[in-house]
Parts: sequence; structure tokens; C-alpha cells
Amino acid sequence: MPRKVTELDKKIYEYLLDKGGKGVPQNILWKELNITSRDASRSLKKLEELGLVKREPIVYNGRRTFKVIAIRKSLEALKEPLRERRPQRTHILLDSFTEIPCMSCPYIDMCYEGGYYDPTNCDLVLSWVKRSVKASHTHLSRESHIARLS
Repeated sequence: MPRKVTELDKKIYEYLLDKGGKGVPQNILWKELNITSRDASRSLKKLEELGLVKREPIVYNGRRTFKVIAIRKSLEALKEPLRERRPQRTHILLDSFTEIPCMSCPYIDMCYEGGYYDPTNCDLVLSWVKRSVKASHTHLSRESHIARLS
């Protein structure tokens, strides 16, 4: 779900820009802005996802924290809502899950990633995924063809 940039996000970003490119320890930032560490962490995570700040782990006064550095960008970037970056979806029909080979596999109890029986190298699983994706594409093609005829 998209998250909007808040006034607090803008306040933190402008504060960091005023401090220049040298950065500020994160624990100093929230103390100087008189906000909670929780609010600061959430805003900084959002700003980092937007590419407006970068955080580098440091030790400050014997405590682990982050050095927060502003990345200069147009303030217009703050007006845009944060959109989740989603990978391209591959539609798999739910019916195909009833055919998953693992449920009837005699080696299910010994199957794990990195083991002798490994689902990442299983021919049965690979074949099932390929069939499911192919069936899904066929189903979507039929739906789009029907939609065009309507």
C-alpha cells in the first residue's frame, strides 16, 4: 500500500540537508528534533526507500547507531507518495495447487533446502510450476480474448 510522505519526513530531510553531506548520528537526530526514536526510524526508513537518505552503521559514544546522510534531490520527490516496488506478477491458478507434487511425495519429511531431497532442485516441482504457469497464461489469454470480443 502506498505511504504518503508526512510533514515529519520533510522536517527530517530538511534538517539533514542543513547539516550538509557529513551526516548525523541517528540518535542525535531524534534528540535534536525532539521526536521519538521510533518515529525517526520509521521516517528514515521511508526516506531511505525513496533514495533521499542513506544510513551507514557506526559506533557513536560506545553505542551502535546509524550515520544518516541526506542525498540531495528535488523537494518535489517528497511530494510523491512512496509506491511499493512489486515484482512482475506471474498468475498461477489456485486449482493448480491441488496438484502440487509435494503433498504426495514419499520424501516430504526429508525434503528441505540444501538437503539430499531439495525442493529447489526437484524435477517434479519444476514440472508442476511450468505446467501451472502455462495453464495460467492460457487462462489469461482466453480472458483477454473474451474481453476484446465484448
